[in-house]
Amino acid sequence: MRETWRRIRTHRVGRHLVRFRPLSIVFAVLMVLGTATATAEAPTGEVIRGTLKAQDVRLSLPPTPDPKGVAIWFHGQTGGVDNRMDEPWLQALVRSGWIVASSDFHTASWGNEVSTEDTALLAEWATKETGEPVRLFVSGSMGATVSLNAMTHGVEAPACWYGVKPAVDPTRMDAVPGADRIISEAYEGQPVPADRNPALNIDELSTKTRYRVVASVNDQWVRYDENAGLLADGLRERGADVSILPVTGTHDDPLHFNVADLVEFAASCGA
Repeated sequence: MRETWRRIRTHRVGRHLVRFRPLSIVFAVLMVLGTATATAEAPTGEVIRGTLKAQDVRLSLPPTPDPKGVAIWFHGQTGGVDNRMDEPWLQALVRSGWIVASSDFHTASWGNEVSTEDTALLAEWATKETGEPVRLFVSGSMGATVSLNAMTHGVEAPACWYGVKPAVDPTRMDAVPGADRIISEAYEGQPVPADRNPALNIDELSTKTRYRVVASVNDQWVRYDENAGLLADGLRERGADVSILPVTGTHDDPLHFNVADLVEFAASCGA
């Protein structure tokens, strides 16, 4: 029994489970011994919270002793650290074995300099806490600009990038309610710098990263040809592996959040 307890306390995921409540010890024992009975739907794991330079951060841990890696979720314009983290779409990623990390990212940052620092700090913290590398970026709308700018400003590019209705050109967001004002505030009243506009820097994105884009030509806010289409075409011209899941609705169509597609794509990105 002493040996079992030692293994729990030193296990990269098990050591977090024992922090929270007595029942977690039971789950940890089952993971270490490998004697848990299979169920139709695996239980959602534990949650670790923290603060990095005044930004709330979060890790959702999967109920497995062998995670597939860390996936960072980049929320949209009105999001925060908990945005979509407890909804079926991202919870499916957790249940499939991924550690999902998130941050406030200075809320409506639109890929400014502080959001890149947030990304670097989150990636470092997530790896330190779990012992797992960041292998996947998942972004929604504005989160595409945040994640892509991080990739072109010193944050290590992940093996895979998954973008839902990606906002790639922050200078073409006039149809998004409130976006022009919010983007102006994010850049302190100045025009978006050229190096902070992913649409102008596609040639600097990693071609070793595999890309998956979920977008609709009927998106009335983040127009396809100026964003998702532009990104996909530009990456393909450079020889990158890019695939597209087309949907048909408007920007808020829930069909963008396809559980099966996200889990299937992520499965090819783990260790």
